[in-house]
Amino acid sequence: MKKLPVILLGLTLIWAFGCKGEEEPEFPVKDGYVTVEEGIKLYYRTVGDGPESIIIPAGFYLEKEFEPLANKDRTLIFYDMRSRGQSDKVTDAARIGMNFEISDLEAIRQHFEKGKVSLIGWSYLGAMVVLYAHKYQDHVKRVIQVGPLPPTKDLYLSATTTPIDSESQARLDKMRKEGMDKTDPEGFTRAYWEAYFKIIFYDPTNIASFGSEYYKFSNEMPDNVFFQFGGILGSIKEWDWRELAKGIKVPVLTIHGDHDTIPMEGAREWAASLPNARLLAVTKAGHLPFVERPELFYPAVDIFFNGEWPEKAVDVRETQ
Repeated sequence: MKKLPVILLGLTLIWAFGCKGEEEPEFPVKDGYVTVEEGIKLYYRTVGDGPESIIIPAGFYLEKEFEPLANKDRTLIFYDMRSRGQSDKVTDAARIGMNFEISDLEAIRQHFEKGKVSLIGWSYLGAMVVLYAHKYQDHVKRVIQVGPLPPTKDLYLSATTTPIDSESQARLDKMRKEGMDKTDPEGFTRAYWEAYFKIIFYDPTNIASFGSEYYKFSNEMPDNVFFQFGGILGSIKEWDWRELAKGIKVPVLTIHGDHDTIPMEGAREWAASLPNARLLAVTKAGHLPFVERPELFYPAVDIFFNGEWPEKAVDVRETQ
């Protein structure tokens, strides 16, 4: 069976802010589709209608996790990338790549007629939002990377690739042999990715706190995800974005779990290369620090989007 590159795997705020038990405010919610090049439709969902807009790709993973960031001053714009979540499936490899990810994000911004937006990118999208900020700097206010794809291929190749445990592997092999990937694709998809989540969480018991229902979407079947991510990696080949990063002036907060299978050194390289960036290392957290350390993650994000650096965010250039 194919093994997924670990880079892919990628709560409420109430108690995190000390107000457990209080009723959450409700904000207007809208959803629909944005048509991008050659008729591909991207699914979106917005939360709130405030003047400050935050665009967050991978809504099928992050929507339920990041909804607590909504407030009266913000509009959260979640969307699913092409061939992922509820967006249109793309079967032509020539129409998959980092350049399409960047142009699709710009299409979302234009659709909502936003001037300047802030961005949150998780996993490989942490690199994508920075590349977008380089190309469309006039349209970007602030950027957050969470567990980002490293700025060089060498650092990506040094990521931990621990195989899934033998019990999970045996279960998946049995399900596939019995044809459950066809007869029960939702159940198979959930079992498949949860087996890998055990690797990318610091504490695997925290998987139960992850609220995404990604497994309900046919685009999240393993074969399709392998195809999509393989196309993205193929499009960037031998990458090194450190020089490019030096030209990005917008503030960037890089957040990285100290037990992420993606090396912390990649996050440090981003923060060292970007001229207006800081690194927030999250202890006792893997690739999803927003699930494992919400009491640290969400207040830090909130502070950053309010125009300040979180107290524990470090300017790594001062420590070199």
